[in-house]
Amino acid sequence: MTRPARPALSFGIGAAVGTAGGLIGLGGAEFRLPALVGVLRFSPREAVAVNLVASLAVLAAAFPFRAAAVPMAEITPYLPAILGMLAGSMSAAWVGAGWLRQVSDKLLGRLILILLVALGFVLIAEGLFVTAPARLVGDDLVTTVMVAALCGVGIGLVSSLLGVAGGELINPVFILLFGADVKLAGSMSILVSLPTIAVGLSRHLGAGSVLRAPALWRTTLLPLCAGSVLGAILGALALESVPAQALKVGLGVILIFSAWGVFRHLPTPAPADKR
Repeated sequence: MTRPARPALSFGIGAAVGTAGGLIGLGGAEFRLPALVGVLRFSPREAVAVNLVASLAVLAAAFPFRAAAVPMAEITPYLPAILGMLAGSMSAAWVGAGWLRQVSDKLLGRLILILLVALGFVLIAEGLFVTAPARLVGDDLVTTVMVAALCGVGIGLVSSLLGVAGGELINPVFILLFGADVKLAGSMSILVSLPTIAVGLSRHLGAGSVLRAPALWRTTLLPLCAGSVLGAILGALALESVPAQALKVGLGVILIFSAWGVFRHLPTPAPADKR
């Protein structure tokens, strides 16, 4: 099966997915993954690597806006939780990305299907049950760091296995366990996600990686990243005019059905683009 090398298609997918993610305060990586496999015809392993690059681009573009909107003084009290989560997520991302290279495409596809369906239900739950800040974890330093690190391990594994930023998991942890408000949790999520994605991505740049094909960057990656960033910005700007909670339910349902349709019967892996 020949992989289409159409920059306009890649840009359009990035823009559509980025807009949907921006409308609910996420980068849209979960929705981008089924499109990478089902439309652009990457193998699951290649799609994860490509998704990591796009996720990193979206978060890097969003970071300056978040940094300007949320003063560092508001984040400082949560630094133990952030650092603990970072320790767990970066370690797990390193291990998960290494494990990813050893599993078969069939097993990887099944695992991705399970995780995407689970994330779809998480989105639906977040849409139906609006979360309010609540400090469920004791505020002593050791407990905060240990709980955050354990949560980070799960987040890092999901990030490395799906190529996602993990905001739909990080945000509820900061809100429900550590008492951060929604806006602050979104900024702290980026602080955790950027290094976690960078660690996972570093393990996808070795010899034989799909990311080492120059033509891939020109025909797919750069247009995909540009569309994703633009879409995320447009979605964020339109956030106030769209019922985000209802949208989460709808997008959660779409994610479940798209993941099931794409990853239930995977296509034959496409040959590497050597042009």
